[in-house]
Amino acid sequence: MPDTPPTDEAPRDLLPPLLAEPPWTKAPRDREPVVLKGLKVPDEPTAVLWGPGEREEWAGEGRRNYPPPPEGTDWDGVLAAFPDPSAAYKESRPSRAPLYGLLLYGPEDLARTVLADERYYRAIDGTSLLQGIAARFELAALPLLLHADNKWTLSPFRNAEVAQRLLKLGDNTWQDPAPAYFAKHGPAAATLIIPDALRRPGPRRARAERLLRVIADAHGVDAVLDAARPYGEETRRAVATLQLDPLERFPDPLPKPGFDPADLPPVLLRGTNLALPEDAVRHLVTMLLISTPDVPYAGVEPVIEACDPASLAEFAWALYEAHPEPKSWAAPGVQYALRRLGDDRTAARLAVRVARWDKAMVYSWNGTSALYVFTSIGTDAALRHLHRLSQKATDKKRIRPWAQSILTRIAEERGLSAEQLADRLVPDLGLDAEGGMTLDYGPRRFRVGFDEHLKPVVTGEDGKRRKSLPKPGAKDDPELAPAAHRRFAELKKEARTVVADQVRRLEAAMVKGRRWTAEEFETVLLGHPLLWQVARRLVWASGGTAFRVAEDRSLADAADDAFALVPGADVELPHPLRLKDVDAWARVFADYEILQPFPQLGRAVHTLTDEERGTGRLARFEGRIVHFGKILGLADRGWKLGEKETGGFRRHVSLELAADRHVVIDLDPGVRVIAPDEYAEQQLTSVRLFDRPYGKQYPFGDLDPVAASELLAELTRLTDTPAK
Repeated sequence: MPDTPPTDEAPRDLLPPLLAEPPWTKAPRDREPVVLKGLKVPDEPTAVLWGPGEREEWAGEGRRNYPPPPEGTDWDGVLAAFPDPSAAYKESRPSRAPLYGLLLYGPEDLARTVLADERYYRAIDGTSLLQGIAARFELAALPLLLHADNKWTLSPFRNAEVAQRLLKLGDNTWQDPAPAYFAKHGPAAATLIIPDALRRPGPRRARAERLLRVIADAHGVDAVLDAARPYGEETRRAVATLQLDPLERFPDPLPKPGFDPADLPPVLLRGTNLALPEDAVRHLVTMLLISTPDVPYAGVEPVIEACDPASLAEFAWALYEAHPEPKSWAAPGVQYALRRLGDDRTAARLAVRVARWDKAMVYSWNGTSALYVFTSIGTDAALRHLHRLSQKATDKKRIRPWAQSILTRIAEERGLSAEQLADRLVPDLGLDAEGGMTLDYGPRRFRVGFDEHLKPVVTGEDGKRRKSLPKPGAKDDPELAPAAHRRFAELKKEARTVVADQVRRLEAAMVKGRRWTAEEFETVLLGHPLLWQVARRLVWASGGTAFRVAEDRSLADAADDAFALVPGADVELPHPLRLKDVDAWARVFADYEILQPFPQLGRAVHTLTDEERGTGRLARFEGRIVHFGKILGLADRGWKLGEKETGGFRRHVSLELAADRHVVIDLDPGVRVIAPDEYAEQQLTSVRLFDRPYGKQYPFGDLDPVAASELLAELTRLTDTPAK
């Protein structure tokens, strides 16, 4: 968006035509639908039309699910085994297998005998089998397919009966195949449902109209109008009133915004400082409000192309704030506007709000749909907000897992794990390659770096560290200095959040034993202007050798000898239980005065007793009394409270340590959901290990030593139990 405010209104001849004169400003449409009775579908022979590769796919499905019978099969004997074809359906599927083999692989003449005898039809079912038969015999298989009434097997065939079968499914049918069918068969299929589209108003007519629009979108409006010619000119004119043109698809009456569009921020024409006039703004609001995320109004895209993206993003956010929706977090049209017009600033603003929604608001407002704003914007900055919501959102039941599932899908699409994607989404905060930033006041400059606590520090041009960045003075540049001062304030806030998140992630990586490839380590860690400063405060290992990252980003072992990663090797962040010479490394870090961002070298290590290794209980913690607040605090560290039981109590808390190992702590009397402080003291009655909560019990010796140590550390902190 231009820095200077708009002062001129765009002349009408520069406006996109759809904003100057949208369809709803023209002659009003007739609200009474045209009804024509007595239309007869022309009698046409059945046609077969396969999509590209469709026939081969269907044949493959049939063969894959029904492999060929042994060579030398007595096909005549197969038919003889069913002397009463009508009773074949009573047989089990394995008993029918030879019959299926005949239809897919046997002699055509015998197979056609079966297809011609409808007494066999009740025994022949299953989508893949029917598709395989259709691929082999085409029209000869159609009577069987119509008898089966399987909507997924009619795609290649076009006649009036098939069209009616697909028409009657209804728009709420799960995975409706009708739109794809009518789009494929095009105008010839339109002819088959035109009488339904002009019958008296009702669900059948509405569905037929929608399917004609599908055909018009795929083949053009004129193609559908030409399909109406066999019925006569009156029918053709009636079909022309069915909103076949996407620009004519708008509700009547149009929605009325509950605000004055003139109060919204200006929208500029692309590459100019000219703002849309008030009537054009109103038309733009209308276009957005009649859109949905799945079906936007067709006229929006040309308008977007003609307008400035930054001003559209501001406009969309203002529309969100001005147009509240009582039954959702935003009206469908506003959701579309945020998805299509939003930018990184939109994502940042929305993330702040979504992070605060509690589970009741998310449930009532369909709040999870707000997450698609971030994926639609699609930038790394937007995905970073999505990742943060997956970790920090107030709503743990829906927003957090939903956000994580979206990130997992995105990672899979990119061929990455969720953690690998998170590595690539760490913001660089505008830092340069050296991991710092120069702030320009005009006559003087300041250098920002990070101290031993990973907090931003300021150095003057004389090289001396300052307590803080000074406020702009009278001699400083009046534009550069205030902007630099604001940027430093933003950096401090951003760095605090990013560093905390990455420290948490790296500590979790150490506990879980995560590994990076040497190439990933060098790019996403050493190559990142902030992460490398976290990485150099930790001990790493590769190929059995531990190493650290020096201040110049070179690598060194415990003897301070240079170390080089082997291409293709793995790099890990070792837990002290897996790190040799912990004491030697502690001395190195002490000599260089390196403070670690989380305990690694000085981390407390705990071990199971022999008795605990052999049992599925941790008796040392059982019977301990714990304040309910500590129990609730476990949820912030990955533990899950049990489901509500009688009286609204949650009587256990569990943690997944591995895919098939869960530790479960039973509580007495349990944390009451409505008033947790009612029973402030909770007794840990048992601490056990299961494959799933209350499934098969296992001894704690099954756990990895690191997992056992971390669990014991957690329980020690929870109960203030003296370490063993």
